[in-house]
Amino acid sequence: MNLSNSQYQLSKKFQLIPTILFTVVGIFIAIFLGVLYSIISSFSPLILLDIGLAVGMAWVLTTITSNLTKLAKVRNELVSFLMALIICLFAYYSATVTFELLIFDMDYEYWLDFFLSPVTVFDIIISDIIPNRVITITKGSSKSGLEISGILLGIVYLVELIVFLWPAAVTLNMDDCFCEDCQKWYSKFNFYSASDDSLVTNINTCQSGHYADVLSQVVFYKNLNELVQQSEPTSEEITGLNYIYCQCPNCHERNLLSILKIKLKKNKKEYEAVTDSDSILVNNNYIDAKTDEIFQTQKRNLY
Repeated sequence: MNLSNSQYQLSKKFQLIPTILFTVVGIFIAIFLGVLYSIISSFSPLILLDIGLAVGMAWVLTTITSNLTKLAKVRNELVSFLMALIICLFAYYSATVTFELLIFDMDYEYWLDFFLSPVTVFDIIISDIIPNRVITITKGSSKSGLEISGILLGIVYLVELIVFLWPAAVTLNMDDCFCEDCQKWYSKFNFYSASDDSLVTNINTCQSGHYADVLSQVVFYKNLNELVQQSEPTSEEITGLNYIYCQCPNCHERNLLSILKIKLKKNKKEYEAVTDSDSILVNNNYIDAKTDEIFQTQKRNLY
């Protein structure tokens, strides 16, 4: 934590031993998930189920790598990326090994030998499976369909690899904050309020971290549904603000605030959030005691 700035900055620190230990834990989990992924995929009769399975795998790996990097207390994006990349590569490799065993109808007793022979595993994919395997995508009960082989099949496998590695790319956007004094990750609390041009202007003209005078009369809500319910039922568009309050769970000091503009547009009977390219008003700024008291009060009342 850089105490000399009004805005939070990642320290770029990490602890080597916990990082290695949690990476190893992640590798074992990834190997198990890879095996499970290929077994389930081998029983899938529909290409859509395979796509859903791959996306689900990416989501699971994202969750696991995110939690493991936090447990290891990694505050360095590059280290976090490398940690997640290693875990994801092992998941993909494990899935590939299991896939080859299944496709050649081999006993699982050969799994470890295959796993320890990466050159053989990838040679089989490139020299045997891609040139010779044909996948047929059928529609309904029809026996005929689109056949995928050769280069197209290679592209399909490449896309699958990218999906597996996507969680590593996600770690490059590290938006969690860490209290260096307490060695704890900040807890996040979201609040919402209605907004207008006057409120936005006042926030923009405030001294960094000193927002108490502007926000003292604002009515806060815990979620967007509450904000919608308090708006005019005939409104086609609702403008509001999202306040992200970050608090150290240990010392409760040097707390942070982000404020984002949000826009909700009515779509049939529901409102949909529309992103705004110029939405960030305040970005992880340290806040003074008066501003902090406002959000501590809202946290007690709404959470």
